[in-house]
Formats: sequence, C-alpha cells, structure tokens
Amino acid sequence: MTATHPISAGLPRQRLTPQDARRRTIRVKTTRLVFLGGAALSTLLLVGSVILRGVQGAAIDTTNLVQNDQYVMESPEFVGNTKDGKRLKVKGVKATRSVADPIGPVRLEKPRMETADGSVAVAEDGVWSPTNQTLSLKGNVVFTRKGGERATGQSAIWTADPSILTLEGGVQVNLPTGETATAQSLSWNETTMVVSLAGAARVAFKDGEATSDQASFDQKTRILTGNGTARIVSQLGTSSADRYEYNTVSRRLRLSGKVVAKLN
Repeated sequence: MTATHPISAGLPRQRLTPQDARRRTIRVKTTRLVFLGGAALSTLLLVGSVILRGVQGAAIDTTNLVQNDQYVMESPEFVGNTKDGKRLKVKGVKATRSVADPIGPVRLEKPRMETADGSVAVAEDGVWSPTNQTLSLKGNVVFTRKGGERATGQSAIWTADPSILTLEGGVQVNLPTGETATAQSLSWNETTMVVSLAGAARVAFKDGEATSDQASFDQKTRILTGNGTARIVSQLGTSSADRYEYNTVSRRLRLSGKVVAKLN
C-alpha cells in the first residue's frame, strides 16, 4: 500500500537548478553547524538549563555564528545553576569554540563571572572547560564579594564543585575592616567561607603587620590566623611565634608556640 500526502498529491515535483541546490546545501550545512555549536555552548555549565541571550536580552545575531572553523558569539551571556542549585552567570565580549570539538573548551574575551551570593570575578581572558567544570582566568584578575572583600592577581581558576577560586601571581587582598594582605597564592572557598593565603603571607592591620608561611581568614568568625615562622611587628614591639590569631573585630592578637617578644 502506498501512502499519500493530500497537500502534495497531484502536484508536480519541483526540480532544483544547480544554483538552488548549492544554496540549499549551504543552508543545511550552516544550520547543522549552528545547531552543533549551540549544543556545545549549552553544556557550558553542565548543570541546569542554560539560557543564551544577547546583551540586555536582545536576540542573538546568527549571521556570523560560524567564522572559519570557529563558533563565535558576540556579547555572550550564559546563565545556569551549579550542582548545589545556586545561580551562576558568565558574560564576555566574545565567546569562541572549535566547530570540530563539540565539547571542547570555550574561550572568552573579557569574562565576567557572577555567583548567586554576589561574588564577581573579571579578567582579560578566560577558558571554560565543560569536561572539568572549571573557569580559568588570566590577566588582571579581580575578585570581589558582596561583603566588601577584594582580591587581585594575574591568574585564577574557579571550580564549580566545590565552589573555590584559586588566585596566583602577586596576590593582594583588601578586607572591609581595613586589613590588607599579600601572598604568592590565594584560595577562596565559597562554601566554608575561608580565605587561605600561601607563600610569604603578609598581613597589614591597624597597629602593625604580621608575616608567616601561611595565613587564613575565616569570614564567619572574622579571625585571621597565621602559621609557620610568624613574625609580628606592632606599636608594642616585635614578636615571633609558630602561630598567631588576630580578631579583626575586637583587634586582639594572640600568639602561641615558641613565643619570643621584644617590647618597646
């Protein structure tokens, strides 16, 4: 039995000219590439639904989505959820990905990441890895939090699960209570609310400064802790110890382990 289609039955089949056939082939190929590119970018966050839209909610201009062997999007905005259900947004001036690698890295120009709790990270360049769920940032990285904390460095990597930002290269930290810190690297854990400094950690506070091999700041207790060859210089004198604890609220300093103090 032969199936019939009422709409097309009895109508002569239209023959395509060679030029029409080439145009149709180009349209099909372009549609396929755009679809594959959209599918790849939709895995940007790998969790939750991802919404791709232009700046200020404008429609995406699909004219130049495929350029040479790259999938290109101008003024991209990627919105989704992390594994723990928190909203995450990543913006950029431009996003590119190889057409040949549907699940490959997405390169971003002038990336800007915004987390649900108000944290923001910006840089000159960035690379999102769908496989590892990491965002790598390079060039003048600036990380700020809603509470007023600010950290800068030359490179950083953010992991989605758990939510941790690791900053390296001339790291500087400014706390809203007035303390500043420098170190070789920094780890900012959004889950535990702890900032860890490693490599020649130096913290300057109101009445002096403290240096140690490592240091950490608990955003919940507001206590700054230094470990390993700690040296504290204040208006009272110079002290050394294995460990120090400084309460940024009460301004109290506590030393422990091989304490040596020289008072003025």
